[in-house]
Amino acid sequence: MIETTLLNELYSDSFASLNDCFDKISSWLKDESIAHEDKEEVLLLIKNKNITELRDRFYRDLEFGTGGMRGVMGMGANRMNRYVLRRAVQGVANYILKCGEEAKKQGVAIAYDSRNNSRFFGHEAASVLAANGIHSYIYPTLQPTPCLSFAIRKLGCISGFCITASHNPPEYNGIKVYWDDGAQIIPPQDAEILKEVFSIQAFSDTKYMPFQEAQQKGLAHHISEDILTSYFETLKGLSLAPHVPKNVSIVYTPLHGTGKIPTLRALNSWGFENVFVVPEQAEPNGNFPTVKKPNPEESEALALAIKYATERKADYVFATDPDSDRLAIVSHEPVLAKGIMKHQAVGDYVILNGNQTGALLVNSILSNRKKTGKLNSNHKIVKTIVTSDLLEKICSEFGIEIFNTLTGFKWIAGLIRSWEEKNNGFEYLFGTEESFGFMPNNNVRDKDAIAAICQAAEMIAITKEKKQTLCENLFEIFKKHGAWQEDLISIDLYGEEGSLRINRMMKSMRESPMTEWAGTKVTKIYDYLDPKTQKEQNIAKSNVLKMLLEDGSKISMRPSGTEPKLKFYISVCSKNSNVEESYMNSINKINNLRKEIYIFVNKVK
Repeated sequence: MIETTLLNELYSDSFASLNDCFDKISSWLKDESIAHEDKEEVLLLIKNKNITELRDRFYRDLEFGTGGMRGVMGMGANRMNRYVLRRAVQGVANYILKCGEEAKKQGVAIAYDSRNNSRFFGHEAASVLAANGIHSYIYPTLQPTPCLSFAIRKLGCISGFCITASHNPPEYNGIKVYWDDGAQIIPPQDAEILKEVFSIQAFSDTKYMPFQEAQQKGLAHHISEDILTSYFETLKGLSLAPHVPKNVSIVYTPLHGTGKIPTLRALNSWGFENVFVVPEQAEPNGNFPTVKKPNPEESEALALAIKYATERKADYVFATDPDSDRLAIVSHEPVLAKGIMKHQAVGDYVILNGNQTGALLVNSILSNRKKTGKLNSNHKIVKTIVTSDLLEKICSEFGIEIFNTLTGFKWIAGLIRSWEEKNNGFEYLFGTEESFGFMPNNNVRDKDAIAAICQAAEMIAITKEKKQTLCENLFEIFKKHGAWQEDLISIDLYGEEGSLRINRMMKSMRESPMTEWAGTKVTKIYDYLDPKTQKEQNIAKSNVLKMLLEDGSKISMRPSGTEPKLKFYISVCSKNSNVEESYMNSINKINNLRKEIYIFVNKVK
């Protein structure tokens, strides 16, 4: 074969570089289930002797992380393509079949977002399931992640898939895998499913039935409008102040994702109609032409919406990512934006970080429930270990218990499931993490930006009736509990070498931990790979280090489970009689800690 000859020539020239992935490249080219045009993409790299790209595409199989499996689209074992997807789905199908006939009958719900190839990948997933005799229930049009989680629970499915790469750049796509409670898979399902996936030796070992044939045989079904209607009806039950005046002006951007239709439907049903959708970003577009990447955590992605808000003198900006599970809030704060919050400001608008939004929402929910007599001791709040401890202070004020989990809403959902299994009477009220994720509704067991937008709009309306802005409300919270400030440093490290460097930095911190940061002593280190820490914190094993400082500050570090990044989370608090002075002290602490972190990163090559 000409393919084998070309590969052998390249191998002889570049033995050391290709040694550990030669077999995978060779198998790809020999696999009869892989279409000729998809082999051509790899052959072109071989002809051009692009060793770096070939290694990156084949040095490993695309892995599952905290958000499922996602990667750059293209051909290769370490890329997101129909063959890698089929193998993942076949692994899930094998696991479902082992769960018994009843599990097989329950079927799998599928949703997909606006990314390139998402609809195609959704149909591919249904095709593999059908070939295994497993029913699928797929939305006929793109829908946000929360609607997938809701459908799993409403339809009584055994599992679910959401085709998305969340807020990653446009070249990415992926699949989130869910289980019967509507949450992403956690132990033991995740390890058992992975075992099934990697027991599949060749892509040709996956079963496949064309989607149209699956429909004709009654194995692939469209999810009805009734499910969506039920989801939006459920959202209305979250309202705590239905009669508050809705005179709030909002600019909203779905960042070319799934958000426009469900967000407008939800906000309108709550009585919020003064909503302007950024026209250039309103319609689904997997190329995300107006942003570098559709991440509402980054100010660059919000620039166009803030521009329109400035022109229209809008009170607030809302932004969601492509699968509408993350929410950013921007508040019109002409005084604070030019003063002590200018580090988070664009013009007269302050971009709230995820911790600030979470604190405001928790405070609002607990305050209004207490006021209306709808708060009881069984209500529980949940956050992740890298989320601000300000939430613990707020919950303590209201006598409400708060729980900590690992990063990712699958762990928050897993905690709820454990409560249900124990039948301990705990009532889930709200969950949040620092990365703009909020889970307001027990009927959806994942981040839900659509529900959170409704709660945020109502919170804003209540605040406006008191003639306050959100940031003014935030400083009231600071007066009670100290001036908290958090920051996130994400170090992008791509490819095989990036992965190795991330491992070196984690190893370096474990073996030679910092004894002080910016002149402040480290008093305690929690290593979540250590069974002692896991037992003490009642947390599952994870590659996370958390360092507590003498002044109450906290630094956490972990590799991202969904992106090629090493993340550092900084949280500090200052408290004295002058809240603005305290806040400036917190900002100064953050800046000093940032410098120290970058020194460490640059030292470990």
